[in-house]
Amino acid sequence: MSVVANRYARALIDVLYPETAEAGLQQLRDFSSLLNDQQAARRFLENPTIAGERRRRLLKEIFDALNLERRVANFIGILVDRDRLPILEEIIKAYQKLLDERLGIVRARVTSAYLLDHSEQQRLAARLEQATGKQIRMEVTVDPSLIGGVVAQVGSTIYDGSVRQQLEAFKTRLVEE
Repeated sequence: MSVVANRYARALIDVLYPETAEAGLQQLRDFSSLLNDQQAARRFLENPTIAGERRRRLLKEIFDALNLERRVANFIGILVDRDRLPILEEIIKAYQKLLDERLGIVRARVTSAYLLDHSEQQRLAARLEQATGKQIRMEVTVDPSLIGGVVAQVGSTIYDGSVRQQLEAFKTRLVEE
């Protein structure tokens, strides 16, 4: 993430935290989603040759349609005025990271050999929370090449409980002996 995106994200979270920080994140995502669906609107808002007043009128219509909180709407207006709308996705990622830090949440990327049901995900999250001492939010993907088990990455720490890893370790021990 760029320094500029971090700066904008920090400014917004400082204004919204704690009361409406999570709602603000969702509103940014809703706005971004709308722009991804309506590419003509995105091009219009990102075009610095179009008069600011015309862009602000379109923004007001979007804000009203999405029912955005005033401070989030003002923030987006600043992004448009300063031609920073192209880095909106980066700002959203930086904002999510800052919000997670403030809430004591860490993200875990979990890869399993098969699709984990809800109760399995809850048990795994509880074990990761116990290991890290922090609240965990997981992104789960499936990779059948693991054969069985899971691999979890929390920050820079990797917990590898896959059958593939266990077989590799067993093979290494056999070769060494």
